[in-house]
Amino acid sequence: MSLKVKAATPNENSKPSKTLRSAFRFIGIQRALLTLTILLASPAAWTNVEFDSTQLLLKSSDEISEIIKTKIKRAQVIQSRQEDSDDGSIGVEPEALEELKAAMRVVLSRPNQDGARANLFTRIRRELMELNAVERVLSELATEAIEELKAKDGPRRIATYVVLLENMMAELRPDLGSNPKAKEIVERIRDANIQIGEATKVQNLLRSMTVPQSPSKTAARMLDPKGSKKK
Repeated sequence: MSLKVKAATPNENSKPSKTLRSAFRFIGIQRALLTLTILLASPAAWTNVEFDSTQLLLKSSDEISEIIKTKIKRAQVIQSRQEDSDDGSIGVEPEALEELKAAMRVVLSRPNQDGARANLFTRIRRELMELNAVERVLSELATEAIEELKAKDGPRRIATYVVLLENMMAELRPDLGSNPKAKEIVERIRDANIQIGEATKVQNLLRSMTVPQSPSKTAARMLDPKGSKKK
């Protein structure tokens, strides 16, 4: 007795059911949302930020030094295209300044656990001094950090800009009594009244075992050590 196998018709097996099509569509949407979430959470999606503080901490001082060396070299090449003006002064190439600002952002965004910050900061500062742009770059970075911290857009972002401001103020501390522009930067950080939420503190503690402090409070202590002690 022979068995006859009925061939499947296109309507029976070749086409996915409506339920399957809906499931595939739902999975596709979920994947797209997940990809978008990852992109928005990564430093690559942040304005200006190349590395967050955790990524920078995982890099050795030699690796950071190479990053800074590359950016300084690029800035020097760009600046070399600038021609002397009629009065003998040399203008600043905007692209060169952006490279040096990016280098400064990297150095200041890295926790200074190995003590490498001072040397790297000095190297960039030397380049900026030649362009008469030290305070300009630091002021712009301070403004950038304050605006981002007020936006409170995620613990990684908050932690990175807190580190940036704390490191910046540590470098400016010796100049507070003699440099009005340095003092003005610290005063702006104090007056910004930056608040770090409890949820962010907990998340950062779980992620990096550190609790971010308000840069505004640090600035207040720097500007008025005696008054801070009384409080």
